[in-house]
Amino acid sequence: MKGVFYLNDQGLTAYANSCRILNTPRFFSWSDVPAIEEWLAELPGRFQCSLILDLVDEDIAMEAAPRLYLWEKAAIRNRLVERLKSDGAELIFSEWTGLVQTGSEGRSEELIQSASIIMPSHVSHFLNMLEEAEITVNGIYSAPFLLADFLKKYFKTSFNLSKQEFNSPFFVISRQGENSYRQTFFNQGRLRISRLIEIDREDDDYSGAQSSLIHEAKLARNYIYNQNLVAHTQNIGYVFLDSEALRLEGLQQRCFDEGLFTSDDQLTTAIFKAMPVGSFKFAKTFCGEAESSHFLADLLVGYVLNDRPAKFYFTEYSQKIYRIATANKALKGINIAALVALLGYGTIAGIDTYMRQYNIELLGQQIENHITEKERLQKLVDLQIDAKEIKASVDFSEAILSLKTDRTVGFKIMPISEVFSRHEHVQLINAEWKQLERFDSHIYDVELDGLVFPFEEYYKQPVDWVDALVADLKQLPLIAQVDLVQEPLNRNLQQALTVSIKGEKVTALPFKLKMRVKDGQSK
Repeated sequence: MKGVFYLNDQGLTAYANSCRILNTPRFFSWSDVPAIEEWLAELPGRFQCSLILDLVDEDIAMEAAPRLYLWEKAAIRNRLVERLKSDGAELIFSEWTGLVQTGSEGRSEELIQSASIIMPSHVSHFLNMLEEAEITVNGIYSAPFLLADFLKKYFKTSFNLSKQEFNSPFFVISRQGENSYRQTFFNQGRLRISRLIEIDREDDDYSGAQSSLIHEAKLARNYIYNQNLVAHTQNIGYVFLDSEALRLEGLQQRCFDEGLFTSDDQLTTAIFKAMPVGSFKFAKTFCGEAESSHFLADLLVGYVLNDRPAKFYFTEYSQKIYRIATANKALKGINIAALVALLGYGTIAGIDTYMRQYNIELLGQQIENHITEKERLQKLVDLQIDAKEIKASVDFSEAILSLKTDRTVGFKIMPISEVFSRHEHVQLINAEWKQLERFDSHIYDVELDGLVFPFEEYYKQPVDWVDALVADLKQLPLIAQVDLVQEPLNRNLQQALTVSIKGEKVTALPFKLKMRVKDGQSK
């Protein structure tokens, strides 16, 4: 449960976001201290509040200092705070504005703004009562600066003002109560002057109220010009905020009639808005709000309850609460980060576990498929093993046979045999060889007797077949020389011989070859 205490010089008005605490905003006069204490004692223990100070004693100032480096500004700001404390101020706010101007001596200066309050006794006593009641104070705000923050956030966007327009000089004249108004002057986007005014009027005298407001506006404008806060050639804009729409009707024309504006050109270069405070309505503000009671206080209370603006003033008690809240937020942040990390770790671990289980199941399936494929291949191999063994045995036997033959003969005869196998019309019937020269020589003389067939009383083909054999043998690297010792029957066309081959009767012609063969070690 949250609430806001709006403090002015007459008393305080209590607002709450729960109707169980307050049905409607409640006003307490500063003289009615027992009623305030009694009401504070009735608040629940977890009640949190914010304070908005709207006091005449608040001093707002803008001072110039030489342009400094960033690390030098803190010392100037601390000296300003110490000076305000020595003057009796208990609530102090200061900040560098970032605005630069040229001083009277022609040097570049930067502006620093301050707000300070020498608290009246009744305000100081009320803060002590809050501490004694152990009511949490979330923040203490200055009404003029809270209005400036609100306008920057909502007024600029509501009227689609450009940065240049919002930075132009203008007054905000807002209704505080039945006959009280606050004049707040803005320039370059910063609050410069704020003051409370009272006007005399009858309840239904709206034109009289407008005239009084315009008169006070002219006085404030002249003060701005006289203090050289704005050049006399620069137009000043006006924003009128009121809870009653009737007070705003015809206000622009009356500004012309009363001399606040002298030409239409001034309106084109300056802001002019007249709008009810209720136009800035939040979705939820405080309990018991009424459309007719939308004074500036109600607007600022709704802003604090809904948007939580940045802290402004600090007392020792509120500073202690702020530190505790900051530490709690930091601790919550650490806990949330740890929880997120733990959840992330748990999520990752869960994913890893799932993936491992999935991979195990997938591996198991692959093993089953492998076993099935192995069994299928095993059956296929069993059907082919006999043929493979037979082929391997034949290859091995041929290799052994070739090895034994080479070792027995002394030279490789397989290439010679392959040549004879390619000539289907030639049949080898006898082979003789001898080693030449010394015992360890690798050169051999080989004599081959063979038949060429068939011979069917045509001589040329058998001779060509034998000549082709001779030419083929000469191509072998291991044969150094080939001579046809005996031609087929001396090339006699009338001779013939019948030979029995594979049970068939053929006619063939004999021939004889003599070769000189060497192995791989001979030259």
